Amino acid sequence: MQSTLQFYGGTGTVTGSNFLLETESPSTSFDKTQDKPLGSTRIRILVDCGLIQGKHTAELDNWAAFPYEPASVQYLVVTHAHIDHIGRIPKLVKEGFRGKIISTEATKSLVEPLLLDSMELLAHDARKHGRLPLYDTGDIANAMGLWESVAYHRKVALPGDFVLEFYDAGHILGSAMAVFTREGKSIAFTGDLGGGNSPLLPPVEDIPHVDYLVMESVYGDRVRSADQNRRDTLENVIEDTAARKGALLIPAFSTERTQDLLFEIRTLMVEKRIPSMPVYADSPLAQKITASYLAHPEYFAPAIRVRLEAGENIFAFPELRFVESAEESRGIQSTKGPMIIIAGSGMSNGGRVHSHEKNILPDKHSTLLIVGYQAAGSLGRRLAEGDKNVRIMGQQTPVRCRVEAIYGYSAHMDSQELLEFVNKTMGKLKEVFVVMGEPASSSFLAQRIRDYLGTKATVPEIGSTVTLNV
Repeated sequence: MQSTLQFYGGTGTVTGSNFLLETESPSTSFDKTQDKPLGSTRIRILVDCGLIQGKHTAELDNWAAFPYEPASVQYLVVTHAHIDHIGRIPKLVKEGFRGKIISTEATKSLVEPLLLDSMELLAHDARKHGRLPLYDTGDIANAMGLWESVAYHRKVALPGDFVLEFYDAGHILGSAMAVFTREGKSIAFTGDLGGGNSPLLPPVEDIPHVDYLVMESVYGDRVRSADQNRRDTLENVIEDTAARKGALLIPAFSTERTQDLLFEIRTLMVEKRIPSMPVYADSPLAQKITASYLAHPEYFAPAIRVRLEAGENIFAFPELRFVESAEESRGIQSTKGPMIIIAGSGMSNGGRVHSHEKNILPDKHSTLLIVGYQAAGSLGRRLAEGDKNVRIMGQQTPVRCRVEAIYGYSAHMDSQELLEFVNKTMGKLKEVFVVMGEPASSSFLAQRIRDYLGTKATVPEIGSTVTLNV
């Protein structure tokens, strides 16, 4: 049997993951005179429906009509809860989708608070650009009403004789690779693949040999330094900033990155490797996400799961304060002396981090620490690349503070790890589709796969369609 795969997002860019797997299924009605089924039914399965992110939170493309009819899609399979994989789901529902949404239980628990937070940011940016809201709370509630959760390795029968199975992607809590199998042939969608350096999560699972692989390439052209111990480096940055009596500001995503940092800072303080100082987690969303993490101990690495099940709160310590109100957030800026502020968003595209950046970037005693991928065009990317004057909240802001980066906190595989991942799936692999990366990164990884593994690897264009023997 054959299927088609259409690339409607996450191609030519990191964000906006959206892939449509389409096939024919024989009709259940039977023509007895001809001894064959009466026609066939078109089966449409989406994988992810993410927000397109870049220079602005509200990229104009997010408001465009979907290139397919949402009502014609029977299933949406979600790999994980990052906004660039889930952020347009309420819009999909608003425009007619009434099928089933499938993810792991941990992913489902993270989705609603993330979508509500994203809705507020989108609405704010939309007003600035004279647009209507992308969706509202009712659309989010309707989406959650369609949602079903399944465990890793529980096989789910889908229309068209496909069988879906989730494997742990090691990226964030509940993240999954989706493997679709039919008549002995299979296609895997990696979602985002963890780099195996999270102190909280298990490493990426091996998947069975597949015929086709749709894989991420965020760091497809980069290799992390082998000698970088991220906890030691974080310790040095904290100690150095404290010695200068400055503030350490860390823009961080509320999901996964903030939890990793809280765990690491707690460990350093408990072990007295850094001086005691206030630590502000300035994100009501991060507080909700942290609670969701603690509610799902079964998704953690075994050693962490043992501690959680024994009653330890691996994120709590006396110096930590979760900041809820905007007034409390503003009050941080009048605090003197060394401190650590973790605030969203992770790419400095919006949120409370902007007011802290206005305060801290001009201060030569303070430090801005970048701990993850920064999309092209984002404020975070400009700061990482050394801009000395940036526009924040309508005002030009000089950058006099130190700007440091620890890429060991990235939740993505690097180029070599991605190549090794492909190598493990090689048994019957026909083609690799390299997606979810900037063009140079995707092209570099595709070339390495061809050169080193001798396997066909292509970088699809947005809106392109391929035919698969599966």
